[in-house]
Amino acid sequence: MASTREKRELYEAKQRAVKYYNENGVPKKIEEIMNSMFYDNPADVYVQVFETLAKPPTVSKITARQAYDSKGQPTVQTEVHGTVKNEDKLLYTHVSSTTNSSLLDNVRVEEREVDDQQRQENISAAINILNSDINNRIHATDPTQQDEVDRVIMKLYEELKVIEDERLAKEAEEMIKDDGESSHREDDKASVASGKKGKNSANSSPKKKGKSQAAVYVPDEPKEKLLCGSNAFTAISQATCCAAAQVKHVDIYEHVACLRHGEIPEKFSVSLPMVTIIQSGRAAPGKLNCVKEFMVIPKHDMPLKKSMTYIQQIYNYVAKQFFAKGGTATKLVNDIGAMCPTFDKAEQGLDLLQEAITNCGLTAGEDFFIGLNCAGPEMFDYDPVPMAGKSDKVANFPGQDMHKEKGKYEVMVGIAKVADDLVEFWSDLLTRYPSIIAIIDPMRKQEEEHWMRLCDRISDRCLVVGSQAYHRPGLLKDEQLTENFKSSGIAFKLEQLNTVSDILTCVKKMEEDDNQIIISSCQGETTDTFLADFAVGVNARFIKVGAPVRGERTVQINRLLQIEEQLETKDKLKLLEPNAFPHIAPPPLPEPEEGEGEAQTEEEAKKDGKKK
Repeated sequence: MASTREKRELYEAKQRAVKYYNENGVPKKIEEIMNSMFYDNPADVYVQVFETLAKPPTVSKITARQAYDSKGQPTVQTEVHGTVKNEDKLLYTHVSSTTNSSLLDNVRVEEREVDDQQRQENISAAINILNSDINNRIHATDPTQQDEVDRVIMKLYEELKVIEDERLAKEAEEMIKDDGESSHREDDKASVASGKKGKNSANSSPKKKGKSQAAVYVPDEPKEKLLCGSNAFTAISQATCCAAAQVKHVDIYEHVACLRHGEIPEKFSVSLPMVTIIQSGRAAPGKLNCVKEFMVIPKHDMPLKKSMTYIQQIYNYVAKQFFAKGGTATKLVNDIGAMCPTFDKAEQGLDLLQEAITNCGLTAGEDFFIGLNCAGPEMFDYDPVPMAGKSDKVANFPGQDMHKEKGKYEVMVGIAKVADDLVEFWSDLLTRYPSIIAIIDPMRKQEEEHWMRLCDRISDRCLVVGSQAYHRPGLLKDEQLTENFKSSGIAFKLEQLNTVSDILTCVKKMEEDDNQIIISSCQGETTDTFLADFAVGVNARFIKVGAPVRGERTVQINRLLQIEEQLETKDKLKLLEPNAFPHIAPPPLPEPEEGEGEAQTEEEAKKDGKKK
C-alpha cells in the first residue's frame, strides 16, 4: 500500500512539474540554450547563458538615514536594496549633496540659525518620506527603468504637495476666523471706553500703519514653494540610477549614456573641468562684487591627466603670491576650496590668473582659458533707499527721482550700474581679456532685453551661461523656449527636485537650442562620485567642480581621471571638438502697423521744416 501511494504521489508531482514547466516555457528555452551553446561554446555555461533567463532584479527596500556633507551640514544617505536571483542584497549607497543656502556667508547669526533649523527640518522630513511613502511606492519596481521610477516618485510629490497646501489653507482660514473674533471683541471694548479710544488710536494704530509701508522695486519671480523634504526625490532618483548600473554590471556613466541614447555609445568624451581658483563677491573681503568665482578651463583637446597637472601648478602659483604678500592667512580656503583674497577690481584676479598660466609655459587664450561666475542676482540691490530729506518715502519705478538709486547692480562697493551700463561693463572687460570664454549669470533673467543685447555683443567669442537664470529642470522641460531670452550654455545641479530623467530631458532640449551643457557641483558636496559619472554619461561639455583641493572636490577629479584611463584602455576615448560660440542676436523688432510708418514720416518732415 505504501509503495502504491508513493508511486501515485510521484506521478502527480511529475504532472504538476510538466504543467509548471510548460506554462513558463522552460523546455523551449532550454532547447534554444542548448542549441546556442553548441555553436557558441561559452567558457562558463551557467553564467553566460542560463543567467540571462533570470527575472530582472527589483527594488525590495529603501533605507534612509542622516549623514553629513563637506560643510558638516546634515544630508541624506540613501540605500537601495534589491532582490537579485531570489536573494535580497544591498545594491547601492548614495550620499546626497546639500542644496546651496540662499544666504550669503556674512549674514547675521540669527538668520544663519533660522536657515540651519530649516535645513534640519528638511532633512528629517526627507528621511521620513524615503523610509515610508517612497519605500512603499517603488517596491518591486525595476531600477533600470529610470523613467518609471522618476514618474512614480514625482506623482507622489504632487500628492503630498496637495495635502500640504490643503493643510496650510485650512490653517489660514482658522487664523482669519480667530482674527475676526478678536477684532469684534476689541470693537466691543472700544464702544464702552469711547473716551480712551481717541487717545489710544492717535498714538498707536496710524503710527503702525505708517511704519509698515512697503517699498516698491523691480521684483524677481516669486520663488517656488517646495515641499519640506523635497530633497528626498532627487536622492532616490540618483540612488536608483546607481543601483541600476550595479544590476547591469556596467559603470554608472555607461548606464546614464544608455538612458539618454537608448544604448551604450561606442565612444565617450571626458568633460572639461571648470576649476575655481579664486572666490570673490559680496561675501568675500574687498570691494569686488561682480565676480563670485574666477575659474580656469583647459583647451578642448588637452588630456585630463595633463590639464590637471597644469591646474595644480596654477593653483599653487596663486597661493604662493598671496602668501608672499599677506602670510599664511591669505592661503586659507572657503567651503569649495577657493582662496578669498581682498580684491577691489576684477582686473586683479584676471591678471593674476593670466600670470599663473604664463608661468606654466602656457598661453592664456590658447592653451588655457578663464571662466567667470558672476552670480548676477546676488549683486543686484533690492533694498529700498529713503528719498533725500524724506525718510518716510522710498524709491519707486522709473519716473521717480530716486529710481537711479535702485534697480542697480553693485559691481564694486559704492559703484552701482544699471543694466545698460552693465552691458558696456562686461563687453569692455571681455574685449580687454579675450582669454575669458565663459561667463555665468552676468545679470538677472528679468533684464531680458539687456541680456540679449549682451549676448549680441559677446556670444561669438564667449559662452553666456544661465544657471540661476533658468527654472529647475522639472519646470524647464515643459516650458517653451522663446527668442526673447536665449543663452549659449546652461548649468544643471543635482539637488532638490532635479531627477535624473528631468535633467536628461532638459539636456536634449537645451542642446537642440545650441546650448553647451555644464554639470555643476553644489556647495555642500560629499565624496559620492555620481557627479563625475553623470557628466560623462550625458556628454556634458564642462563639469564645474570647485577648487582642485578638499576631498569632496578632488574625488570628482580622481573619478574623471579613472574614467579617462578606462576609456583609453578600451579605445573608447573621443576628444572634444573645438569650442563653438554660436552668435545670439536679439529678436527682431516688431513691424510697424499699417499707416504708422507714414505718420512718423510726416511728423519728421514737419519737424525738419520747422528747423529750416
